[in-house]
Amino acid sequence: MTVKRGKIVFTIPIVIEPDDGEFHAYSPLLKGLHVGGETEEEALKNAKDAAIAYLISLIKHGDPIPIGIIHTEKPSLKELIGFKSHLSKHRVDLIKVAV
Repeated sequence: MTVKRGKIVFTIPIVIEPDDGEFHAYSPLLKGLHVGGETEEEALKNAKDAAIAYLISLIKHGDPIPIGIIHTEKPSLKELIGFKSHLSKHRVDLIKVAV
């Protein structure tokens, strides 16, 4: 009998900031995840794609998922405020990725 696994949904903060006429996006919780884009939306899309690849690699290699990534469909107001408060001068989005 084959057991099918469901996808796990992670909610990850992404910070987007201007960078020499373009935009830089990164996640403070996924070390090394830094991408760019010509627009904020392109940087956000690139960050989402990179986050999916990052998490798939962690899972594939049996590495731990970083503490702080929210594993729920709806983050609490406390979690949202915690991510946004210390980065108030930058755009912060919470993206959902399923792996």
